[in-house]
Amino acid sequence: MRVYWERIGVLGPIYRLVGRGFNDQQIATRLNISEVKVHGCVAWLLKLLNMSDRLDLVRHAHTTERPARQPVVEAESEYVPVMSGAD
Repeated sequence: MRVYWERIGVLGPIYRLVGRGFNDQQIATRLNISEVKVHGCVAWLLKLLNMSDRLDLVRHAHTTERPARQPVVEAESEYVPVMSGAD
C-alpha cells in the first residue's frame, strides 16, 4: 500500500528541496501545496529514515543529491583546414 505522499508524488521533490536548505514555507510555495502537507511529509521522512531531527534529514538529502549535469563540451580538434589559393 502506497502512502499518501507517494500517491501525490511529492516525496522526492520535498526530499531534494530539504537537502538544498529550503524551509517548509518555501517548499510549499515552490510545489504549490500547503505548508501543513510539507510539514507532514518531512515528519514522515524523518520517521521512515529513522532520524531524530530535520538537520539530520538535510545532511542526508544533501549528501545523496546528485550533482547537476555538466554540459558536454566537445574537445577542439587538432585538425585545422588550410585554405589553398587554388579554389
